[in-house]
Amino acid sequence: MNVPGGGSVLMPEPYNRKPSYPAYSARVADKVLIGYRNWRSTMSGHPECDGMISVGLAAEFESLRAFMTTSCAALSIQWGAADTVVGTAWTGNEQRYPVEERDGDEGPELIQLLAVHRVGWLDVYDDMALMYVAGNRNGLHVGVWITNKHGGARRATSLVQRIAHSFQR
Repeated sequence: MNVPGGGSVLMPEPYNRKPSYPAYSARVADKVLIGYRNWRSTMSGHPECDGMISVGLAAEFESLRAFMTTSCAALSIQWGAADTVVGTAWTGNEQRYPVEERDGDEGPELIQLLAVHRVGWLDVYDDMALMYVAGNRNGLHVGVWITNKHGGARRATSLVQRIAHSFQR
């Protein structure tokens, strides 16, 4: 798939299909490549997904945090609110999980715990997840929003490595 600004990457299954249902990726299509896991319409009519990958050229962003912020504009409603601490009331002063910045072995990283609020058949529940954004891997910034049941941190780092190694200018 083509990365805005130049080059291409291999986007892994099941993130590699363009959704047939209108997606929020159009908001940032000129800056980042977005891949959704199972983008669909819910019974309420709002689109939802089971995770997201974002890829952008490192040279196009002033910082890794700017890449993360741009990518967040493509998140679905439930994922966009997943940084709210479980049990926090919606009062305008919600507690949010902090974004941890660190220097990883291969470059800068941003990590944040998430809890994706889901509606099930009989109850609502929170799907534990994380955001992992890796900076300047082979000239790319790559972000992964993934639930623990889909592989969590181990899968996120594997996805970032595979995408970065597949980059061709």
